[in-house]
Amino acid sequence: MPPGAFAIVGLFAIVSLISGALAAWLIGPRRAWAAIVPAVAAFGSLYLIGHRVGVSIGPEVELFGFRISLPFDTAVAVAVAFVTAVVQGALVRLLQAKQRRTSGDRLA
Repeated sequence: MPPGAFAIVGLFAIVSLISGALAAWLIGPRRAWAAIVPAVAAFGSLYLIGHRVGVSIGPEVELFGFRISLPFDTAVAVAVAFVTAVVQGALVRLLQAKQRRTSGDRLA
């Protein structure tokens, strides 16, 4: 793999981590672990769009020897991170409510 590819992967990892952290902080739950799933989903979307599907919408920039559509890719990563954070937050709240219901049913 050429050095430029490592740089692109690093850039996309940073974009994914920031997107995931921002989504988890704004949507919740506000825990350190909550940013992991949205960040991984954002990185997966960048991989699918940029590498597998090859979708390039909007202006492209030359970066590290590759032509990428940075605004579109960043927007997709942020959108996927926020959608994932919403689903994750809903699941956490659902599981907490279920745990509260079942813990109240036990006999002491």
